[in-house]
Amino acid sequence: MLSVVAVLVGLGMIVFFHELGHFWVSKAVGLPVERFSIGFPPFIFRKKAGETEYCIGSIPLGGYVKVDLGVGTEAVSPIAWWKRVMVVLAGPAMNLVLAAVLMFVVLGIVGTEVPVINPVVGTIHMTGLETGDLVLEVSGQRVDNYTDLHQLVEQQGSGDFLVQRGTETLTVNFDLPPDSIPGFVPLLPTIVESSVGMPAYEAGIRSGDSIISVNTVPVIDFSELQREVSQFDGQFLELVFVRNGSLDTAWVEPMNYEGRSIVGVTSLGKTRTIKLPIGRALTVSAQAALDGAGTFFTSLLQMIAKPADLIKMSGGPVFVAETLGQQAAFGLSRFLETIAYFSLAIMGFNLLPLPILDGGQFLFILYEGIRGKPASPKVIQVAQHIGIMLLLLLFATVIFKDISRVVTRVR
Repeated sequence: MLSVVAVLVGLGMIVFFHELGHFWVSKAVGLPVERFSIGFPPFIFRKKAGETEYCIGSIPLGGYVKVDLGVGTEAVSPIAWWKRVMVVLAGPAMNLVLAAVLMFVVLGIVGTEVPVINPVVGTIHMTGLETGDLVLEVSGQRVDNYTDLHQLVEQQGSGDFLVQRGTETLTVNFDLPPDSIPGFVPLLPTIVESSVGMPAYEAGIRSGDSIISVNTVPVIDFSELQREVSQFDGQFLELVFVRNGSLDTAWVEPMNYEGRSIVGVTSLGKTRTIKLPIGRALTVSAQAALDGAGTFFTSLLQMIAKPADLIKMSGGPVFVAETLGQQAAFGLSRFLETIAYFSLAIMGFNLLPLPILDGGQFLFILYEGIRGKPASPKVIQVAQHIGIMLLLLLFATVIFKDISRVVTRVR
């Protein structure tokens, strides 16, 4: 039930705000709006108010605003081309705004979960420490987590740690160059969180599982797990894990990410909720939305050069539904962050230069503005047919991938 509600709320919010952008700007520039629809026919709700019919469709895979942009006709629209460009771009722009607003709600109102990493020694970069040591103080100042320890060591450069080793308490001096601060990598548990669509999840690893070996090599902390996975150069990794006190094995096919192998897990440790001051939350959320949009387009351009990677990383309706449901189970902040991410993805997708998407409509109207008259209806018709064929091919590929992933998934 939670998953169903999460999907309806998440997708509904993204689609509603996208179409609301088109609707508002259409009204503002004087373009009549014939229909405002969330979802596609058959309709379960229809109501006419003024010149516009408002609808809710039974197929919740998108929505549309029916408005005449003057594309595909020889007649010149009475509305200036630059105003129609604003109408086209308003939908994606609202997705960007929605992402920023949701991130602000998370950062400034609800609070976001950040990991609390204990100052326990894992991988050692200095003499005097041993794996498992718990650092209590840095030069007389108490530390409760690794972040505080890192900041103090960075500020001081040299000093001493008060360390608890078993039942013994001892002092360890440090004098560290900048590239060795703070002297060790923290010991993180190999209890993991796995995400829908990532190799580990599809191979049967679930959040809360504790991985104890990689290809028969025992791992006692997360950095060791990462090292063994990143160095792997074969097809399938053998991950032995513990779930509810029982041993099990998953055979995982890693994916390549920026030149290294990953399986898509993170360390699942303690967290705490933090809230930023309102002013700070506003600036951070706006920057996060812009950075997210930039990252999306950069990644998309990189993957277009490698279509196989693009298909492998893509996800369709099933992936979106599963992800929204999974993240909703982790709490409101994670759910809102996920909606923000998908809102940016929808923004980017709609700006692709395909004739039936916002990006294609933008190019046609821009061409009209530069040339002084609309493009030939025949040219636009051919381009739209090609665009529809490409989109159908993309949707068929993504849906096939969705279904095959679920069918072949290890439970």
